[in-house]
Amino acid sequence: MPARYSGPLRLNYLQYTVASDRQMTETIVRVLEPDVLSSSERVRLLFLLPSTPELSHRSGDGLDEILRHDLHNEHGFVAVAPTYSDWPWMTDLPDRQMFQQVLYFIEDVVGFVDGLYPGAERFLVGYSKGGSAAVQLLLRYPELFRGAAAFDSPVMKEQPDQWEMPYFWPNPEHFRDFAIPHLLRTRGHLLGEDPRIGLFGYGNFGKDAPEWTFDHLSAAHELLNELNIPHHYENDTHRAHRWDSGWLPGALAALDSMS
Repeated sequence: MPARYSGPLRLNYLQYTVASDRQMTETIVRVLEPDVLSSSERVRLLFLLPSTPELSHRSGDGLDEILRHDLHNEHGFVAVAPTYSDWPWMTDLPDRQMFQQVLYFIEDVVGFVDGLYPGAERFLVGYSKGGSAAVQLLLRYPELFRGAAAFDSPVMKEQPDQWEMPYFWPNPEHFRDFAIPHLLRTRGHLLGEDPRIGLFGYGNFGKDAPEWTFDHLSAAHELLNELNIPHHYENDTHRAHRWDSGWLPGALAALDSMS
C-alpha cells in the first residue's frame, strides 16, 4: 500500500523551550494566536493537554487540529500546547523532583504564559489522560480555570491500577487527591451554577466500551447529575481515540459558551 499524505498545513505559532527541574528533559510550549488579537478584550487562553510524552504525532496533534479547522480564529482563543518529558498523568510525586507534573504545569507553563497575556481567562481541553487532567485541574484550581473539556477520557478512575498509573502513584492512597470522582464529591460545588465541564465521546471510555474498561462518560454524567453539577455531555458519536477524529470543534464550541 503506498504512503498517504495529508494536505499541507502552514504552521504559524511561537515555540518556547523550557528547562525545568520538575521535568527530566527540556520541554516545549507552543503558542498560537488568532490572526487578530484585540487589545481591548480580555484574552482567552486554551491549554491543550497532551496524552503522550514529548512532541508526538502518534495520535494526531491538538495544535495542528486548531490550525486545520481555524478554531483559534473562529473562537478567538490563544491556543497553548505544552509537552511533558514523561507520560502526562498530571501527578506530583512528593519524593521525586522530576515528577512534579501539576506544579510544572501550574507554575512553569501557566505562570509563563500568564506573563505573556496578563489577566487572561484560562480553559483546558484534552483527550484520554489529557482530558482527565483537564477536569482534575479545573476541580483542584477552579479559581485559575474557567472551563474544561474532555474527550474519551478515563475520568472515573478510583484507583491507579491500569496502564502506567502504578508507576506514577506507587502509593495508591496518594491517588485520592487526584481522583475525579472524589474531587467532584468534595469540590464540585465550587464550580457554581453555570456549566464549566464538558464530556465528549466516545472511543475507548464511553458507550460500548471495550472489555478492559467501562463507560466512564456515562458514569461521570450520572454522578454530575446526582451532585447537581451543570455540564455539557455528548456520548453518542463514536470517534477514534485521537486528537484528529473530529471531536475538537464541538468541544471548543462548548468551552466558548462557558466564557
